[in-house]
Amino acid sequence: MSEEALKIIQITDTHLFADSKKSLLGVTTQDSLEAILEHINQHAQRFDMLIHTGDVAQDYSEPAYRRIAAMLTRFNVPVYCVPGNHDDSKIMATFYPQDLHSNDRHIMTKHWQLILLNSQKPGAVEGELKKSELDFLQKCLHDHPKHHAIAMFHHHPVPVGSRWLDRLAITNADELWKITKQYPKLKAIFFGHVHQQYEEVIHGIACYSTPSTCFQFKRNQTSFGLEELPQGYRQIELYPDGRIETEVVRLEKYVGHFDTHAQGY
Repeated sequence: MSEEALKIIQITDTHLFADSKKSLLGVTTQDSLEAILEHINQHAQRFDMLIHTGDVAQDYSEPAYRRIAAMLTRFNVPVYCVPGNHDDSKIMATFYPQDLHSNDRHIMTKHWQLILLNSQKPGAVEGELKKSELDFLQKCLHDHPKHHAIAMFHHHPVPVGSRWLDRLAITNADELWKITKQYPKLKAIFFGHVHQQYEEVIHGIACYSTPSTCFQFKRNQTSFGLEELPQGYRQIELYPDGRIETEVVRLEKYVGHFDTHAQGY
């Protein structure tokens, strides 16, 4: 693994079904994910790992988890996943590690540490970072004070500007920020869940969301709505001096049928 620039691909919110032909809000999620993976294969430069930030499956099904594990082997790099609100973390745990998938939550390199957290609140759409997760974050940061760090999880820890969506954020984000303020080496937080691109510096930490591989939520809305933006993923480069370069990459066109009347899912 190259340490000159640690290169990561982030995908999120794939929402696969046991039935690979099943669609959600006009998008066959298998087809949109295949299009994303083909775009990565054709256009992304060498990268060191792929991280999936949750909502791997829509229906909690073993076939969905098994299939995405097989699909991601094409890149021959380590793959890491965190659960989203649509995932069954117990079923995920029975399949990962599998092939190139790892269940490691603390990834150490020469200059960086990547800390993967579970923001899932069982039985709820909104998120929560349990005390055990917050303790784990603090321990990693405390034990490796010379390493630059990023944290990655599913739910958003900051408001993104849509009233309906911000009700479904991490409910105890204040506890997260109490910890992060103590550790200036924590440079950024990356998350999914919001099905849109978001970039903002909060409490001195860069916060980034990544578009879904299936459909996108309309931004700055009081109620649910979809936006006809192509599916996407995020490229992340972590440099030895603590610098981060990142960008969202989208497909050239929307994959699937855009549902103009969608009221939720």
